[in-house]
Amino acid sequence: MNNINSDMWDTHIHCLDPVRYPFKPTRSYTPAPAPLELLAKDTIARNIVLVQASVEDGHSALASHLGRIRSEYPNVLARGIISLDEEIYTLSKEKLDTLHSLGIRFCRIHGYFGGSSTDTASLQNQIKLFARSYAARTLGWGISAQLPFTTWLSLRPFLCDDPDVLHIPIIIDHVGCLSPADIEGPGLDDFIILLQRDGVNIKISSLYRRDKSISNMRLIIQRLAADVPSALLWGSDWPHVDSLYQGDSPPSVSEAVDAKKELLAITGWLSAEQISAMLVDNAKRVFGP
Repeated sequence: MNNINSDMWDTHIHCLDPVRYPFKPTRSYTPAPAPLELLAKDTIARNIVLVQASVEDGHSALASHLGRIRSEYPNVLARGIISLDEEIYTLSKEKLDTLHSLGIRFCRIHGYFGGSSTDTASLQNQIKLFARSYAARTLGWGISAQLPFTTWLSLRPFLCDDPDVLHIPIIIDHVGCLSPADIEGPGLDDFIILLQRDGVNIKISSLYRRDKSISNMRLIIQRLAADVPSALLWGSDWPHVDSLYQGDSPPSVSEAVDAKKELLAITGWLSAEQISAMLVDNAKRVFGP
């Protein structure tokens, strides 16, 4: 495996193997296969976080991939994020302990493609139920979510003030779905307040999804790095699926973006201290043993 830095983390990767683990029939899109063997060849980090995609049918594939990495790629440290669904609450403590030992550390709410509502009240109920679970209270798992920027703003008072959820680690996926225009908007200051809450982190990933020119995201990334450097994580979003594609022949893996090129652009906007925090220190704190 190739490395930019042997200590760096890639905190957002999807491993897709529909031959061994067929996608759910109710999926909203069909990505091209991206099996573990290809990930092992392409990844630029030695510490990685596998994220269950909304198209995957259950968490068995993720658990298998984490087990295989441990046995077949012992030089890689892998953690996992599984989808938050009703099945989580039916699993025994022993099964949850096993998933934890494999590296699961967060449950994910798919606010765009997984069918989850972006209604604030519904999301609050989901999070409060999870906050009382064995996974959260005993194992220390957190919530990771891909939600619209305006939804995060609506959730800010709840996430910052509700006593049941203050202890829950939160990861905001894909830069909180911010766009370049939000740098001038009134909501960014409130968003920064959310990121200042202890245990809240944000993934700097998929900038090409936020704007056709990733350079237009520079001011937002610099603002986040200046105000909340300890909240930043980096994720490649490998294999860069096109979730808007509805055909039967999805684009090939990694065709959409060069993750290394995007990362080099991001690091060019930051100080050495901010880069180290984003690529190493923060992720080690959030996902480490």
